[in-house]
Amino acid sequence: MPLVSDDIPVWARMDNAYYRKQIVEWFEARPWDFSISVTNDNYCRPVLDCIEGLPKSAWTPIRSDNTEEAILSYHQPAGWNRQQTYVVTRRWHDGKQWLAVPRYSVILVSRSDLPLAELVRRHREKQGQENAQKGPLIDLDLHHPPCRSFHANQAFYACGQMAQILLRALQYKALPEKERRHGIRPLIRKVIRSVGRLTYSGKKWTLWFVKTAADLGWLLEISNRLDMKPPPICS
Repeated sequence: MPLVSDDIPVWARMDNAYYRKQIVEWFEARPWDFSISVTNDNYCRPVLDCIEGLPKSAWTPIRSDNTEEAILSYHQPAGWNRQQTYVVTRRWHDGKQWLAVPRYSVILVSRSDLPLAELVRRHREKQGQENAQKGPLIDLDLHHPPCRSFHANQAFYACGQMAQILLRALQYKALPEKERRHGIRPLIRKVIRSVGRLTYSGKKWTLWFVKTAADLGWLLEISNRLDMKPPPICS
């Protein structure tokens, strides 16, 4: 049984790594919509050449403040079976700063019957969906899935998200406010990976750390904030 049945509409949004003939043809053989960012200069140049010299009237504003506009471009990459459709956007501003030359972006799209602003908006929503995974990917360095099984990788990243949430909770619950500006990596390095030896002598527990421990102050702070009586720490 397929993961996605034929009656479910699909819009695949991909980055430049998926700008390949085989991938595009695979999607074209299915009733699915798709869009792909084209960021490689060698791939963008032929698309931009097709619209070079067009008057400003050929461009359509896609923002209410007229800071960005778009146009359709058509190009058949070498070795591909048919001509492809691209949305090209250009911006003349970077925030409030005027640009000496416009900034272009190119998106391969599977359809041209939607307004340009809608095509751009739908593709850019990809970044918003990626934000949910930035913590596991960046803070926990989980960029590479462990295997080729979809469900196994799904569980792997679900565990990664839970680990990130728990670490953030520890950071906000157990560390002072000034330390919240740090990412999760310092917390892992200074707390999670801190190695100590717990001993019991003279009816007293003692937790020993080496002198090179990353930050004993954080460990003391966490013990105090979690309402635990910290054992004597010796180095």
